[in-house]
Amino acid sequence: MWKIFAVLYSLAFAFGLVVVGYLIALDALAGMTSLGWIVISASMVMALGTAIGLTAYAFNLNVPPAEFWRPFSWLAGAWALFASFISFTKFLSAAAVSSGNDLITSVLGLLLMLAVHGFSWLGVWRYGQRVSRQGAPAR
Repeated sequence: MWKIFAVLYSLAFAFGLVVVGYLIALDALAGMTSLGWIVISASMVMALGTAIGLTAYAFNLNVPPAEFWRPFSWLAGAWALFASFISFTKFLSAAAVSSGNDLITSVLGLLLMLAVHGFSWLGVWRYGQRVSRQGAPAR
């Protein structure tokens, strides 16, 4: 299960990079505030680190530096909470104006996003725990 999730998460990350690059090339993001750029940049950095951590956990890889992954897992947890909050607020705004099947679709989208955020954090956290239990390599 973790291997499939890691591959799908990495593919979604690559697709997200292509979409953001395409939007930048079209100047569709020209009117964005500096806070928006910070959020997009931080999202891409966190998604890259999460994709690396998930892949390392799923395929039993050791990605240096080992000391990085434990603090990054807590940072990824905070980021997952932030992204889940953003997903929930988007759901609330969509649910306020929708009804019937649109509401069901919004609920399913929210559940999918919460599951992705939760499992991505869990994979990185487990990888950080595994790396910290292995200890530092002898020099």
